[in-house]
Amino acid sequence: MNTFALRVQNLSIVFGGLKAVTDLDLEIPKGSIFGLIGPNGAGKTTIFNMLTGVYTPTSGTIIHGQSGTSLGGLKPYEITRTGIARTFQNIRLFKNLTVLDNLLVAMDQNPTQKKFGLIPTLLRSKSLMTAEDAKKNDALNILKIFKLDGRAKEISSALPYGDQRRLEIARAIATGARTLLLDEPAAGMNAHETSSLMDTIRDIRATFNATVLLIEHDMKLVMGICERIAVLDYGVKIAEGIPSDIQKNPRVIEAYLGKAATSEHVKK
Repeated sequence: MNTFALRVQNLSIVFGGLKAVTDLDLEIPKGSIFGLIGPNGAGKTTIFNMLTGVYTPTSGTIIHGQSGTSLGGLKPYEITRTGIARTFQNIRLFKNLTVLDNLLVAMDQNPTQKKFGLIPTLLRSKSLMTAEDAKKNDALNILKIFKLDGRAKEISSALPYGDQRRLEIARAIATGARTLLLDEPAAGMNAHETSSLMDTIRDIRATFNATVLLIEHDMKLVMGICERIAVLDYGVKIAEGIPSDIQKNPRVIEAYLGKAATSEHVKK
C-alpha cells in the first residue's frame, strides 16, 4: 500500500514560452496536513490546476496514492472520482441552492453512491426512495461535523462568509474525496474564523482519515497546522521541511522579504 497521497515528479508547465512551474518534485504523505506557500505569482494555484486536471502539464507525472492512478491527461471529473477534490480562492458554491442541496449534488460524484436508471427514477421506486433517504442522512451527518446542519435549508449565498468557506470544504468531502486540496481556505476570514477553520481541518483529518494539501498566505495558520511545508518562488521549489526549519531558511526569507531585507535580518 502506498504511504503517499500524492507524488509529483519533474512536473513542469509552459505558457507561451514562459515556464510557470519547473521540474517540481513533491510527495505528500498519506494522512498529513501539508502546506504549499510562496509569494504571489509563485505558481501555487497553477500546481493545483495541474493536480486537478484544469491544466495539462507540459511534462512530468502525478500519481494518486489512494487509487494508484496516474492523473496525467484525466479530466477534472475523472480526477474527482479517484478521490481528490479541491476548493478555490474565490468561493464557488451553487449559490441558489440550499446548503443541503450543495452536498447532495456533490455526492452524485461519489463513486460509492448507487445509480438508478430512467424507469426507477420516473416511478420513484422504493429502492430509489430508500437510497435517497440514506444519501440525505449522510449529507446531514457531514454538515453536522462542519456545524452547518442547523443551516441545511438555508440558501448557501445567504451564509456568513466563514460558513460559506466551511460549506465548500464540506462539499469537497461529500464527493467521497480523501485527498483535499484547499486553495487559500482562510482568505477573507477574521482571526476567530481562521482559528475555527484550523480546528475544522484537524477534525477532517481525524474523522475522515483525510490528507490535506493547502495553499495559504496566513502564516499563523500554516505554521500552526501544517506538519510539512514546501516553498515555491517563480515556479521553483526552493525549500521543503518542517515549519521551524522553513521559518529560519534564508532562501525563504529572501523570497518573501527581498534580498536587502534578508541581509538586514541576518545582521540582527
